[in-house]
Amino acid sequence: MLTKSDFTRFLQCPKYLWLNKFRQDLLPEEPDAQLQRRFDEGYEVEKVAYRLFPGGVSAHEEGFDAAIQRTKALIAQGAKVIFQPTFSDYKSGLFCRADILKRTKDGEWELYEVKGTTEVKDQHIPDVAFQKACLEEAGLRVGRVFLILVNNQYVRKGAIEPKKLLKSVDVTAEAAEFAKGMAGEIQEALRILRMRKEPAVRILRQCGNPYDCPFIDYCWKGIPTPSIYDANLSEKSLNALLDEGIIKLGDVPEAMIPKGKRKFYQSVVAGRPQIERKAIAEWIGKLEVPIWFLDYETYSSALPAYEGYRPYQQIPFQYSLHVLEAPGGKLRHFEHLATTNADPVPALAKDLMGQIGPKGTVLAWNMAFEKGRNTEIAARLPKFAKFFKAVNARMLDLMVPIRSGLYVHPDFVGSASIKAVLPVMAPELSYEGLVTEDGAACDDWPKLVGLLGAPLTPSERATMKKRMLDYCGMDTFAMVRILEELGKIAKKAGS
Repeated sequence: MLTKSDFTRFLQCPKYLWLNKFRQDLLPEEPDAQLQRRFDEGYEVEKVAYRLFPGGVSAHEEGFDAAIQRTKALIAQGAKVIFQPTFSDYKSGLFCRADILKRTKDGEWELYEVKGTTEVKDQHIPDVAFQKACLEEAGLRVGRVFLILVNNQYVRKGAIEPKKLLKSVDVTAEAAEFAKGMAGEIQEALRILRMRKEPAVRILRQCGNPYDCPFIDYCWKGIPTPSIYDANLSEKSLNALLDEGIIKLGDVPEAMIPKGKRKFYQSVVAGRPQIERKAIAEWIGKLEVPIWFLDYETYSSALPAYEGYRPYQQIPFQYSLHVLEAPGGKLRHFEHLATTNADPVPALAKDLMGQIGPKGTVLAWNMAFEKGRNTEIAARLPKFAKFFKAVNARMLDLMVPIRSGLYVHPDFVGSASIKAVLPVMAPELSYEGLVTEDGAACDDWPKLVGLLGAPLTPSERATMKKRMLDYCGMDTFAMVRILEELGKIAKKAGS
């Protein structure tokens, strides 16, 4: 049987479909925390969407066969709205569980698919087109097709208001257009499922488009680092190189390398960093002591957690602040982590204002993020507005010397992420044993304060809290060490 999830995997990569069906043993042992949180939040959005359809009944049952039979029974009984209706057609080989079906006065059905996004995305259309085909194979007449999306202009005031939080978008025409060529795609996907060996698929740009494939470690095990996939090449260029058997980045003709990746490429070919020492020295010369190294951790959700917030608005709940009074001077550290289920921003703002002094440069890594949060806090809490505006006025971005190409190392692999830079510039430091994936702190925080998941034991809370503090602290200490190393490089500018 081909499910709608199977079909979307096939559209991304036929090999992804086959591996997911037959080689589950290749999946990572630890579940992806971010992916699981998206699933959990998507389910919460779905429950809110049900409230848009009073009187709806659920067809959910344990076991697919039971769910299919219950769906048939509800349709026969004249149910007007059905949640999670389940259908399969063994002749066509299709299976799907929809989100919401609504019966119209003329006996047709409207299909509603709930998505936790704020806009229609390309990958949504095959999803609903497949569902419509599956329902029609099962004998239903399906009329209009809708996506229920999140309205990111909604501001929570009191309890969540479904009619304001969510919006319905008619995608009937788009689904019909995609369906014109879908029969062939479905047959090809079913053919893949009948294969005894995994299909051979050329790696281009599909491994993270539109979703990160969980089998990437398996598929990429023979690919060197750096490779042609680290230079932001087009699919046309990748195909041309693969036709020639070229996989190592250093074997690529320089003319094919995009301008933004040229210095990285040159560092790979030369086998050494590309350094503009004088420019680095000039950039460091802009810094004023004391230097404040600031990093936020934030939480966002489709369902605004607290009063006055919009869907997906970033809510700072934690910061780390290292302070360097003078070059080579004493290093101090401050930190804050909200541990109760309440708007964390007022207490965070109060603590930070009491710790950052009125003079000196504030450094962040990719400062647009921290500045954006400061601007939002200033707008939300007027009594802190002057302080946060002043912080933004003296903030500089430590990522700039890396991102702008003043220091390019082949082992950065073309990235300006602090996770890529730190092991090269300060190899004695490591995130190992801490929260190791981007966003994992925001995955832990809703569990820590009780927004999501089962209650934690005191021991679990203590362990989680320590891990989060250590992780955020490493982010700012990493900046301290990177600046130290840039300073050493700058000193050689005049030597």
